Amino acid sequence: MNELLNFHQKNLIITLCSDGDVSKRSLAEKAINGILTSDEVEELCNLISNEFMLNGITESFEPNDYGKELENLLDAVNKNRIK
Repeated sequence: MNELLNFHQKNLIITLCSDGDVSKRSLAEKAINGILTSDEVEELCNLISNEFMLNGITESFEPNDYGKELENLLDAVNKNRIK
């Protein structure tokens, strides 16, 4: 997956997984190194989706700029499932 993620997306994953939980930090490291299992991809997609729902949409339910970044990240992470 690492070739599918740009520098900004890698930093976004680190931010999403940096709540102090060791398993989430490990998830971020695996995502950046492109070694996620299918279950871990699912977990990361859930984190991204939750963040999108909390902070990525406007009051009119349209994606804001951050939401668009999260959508692009979700697409990049999901590309790994299709391969």
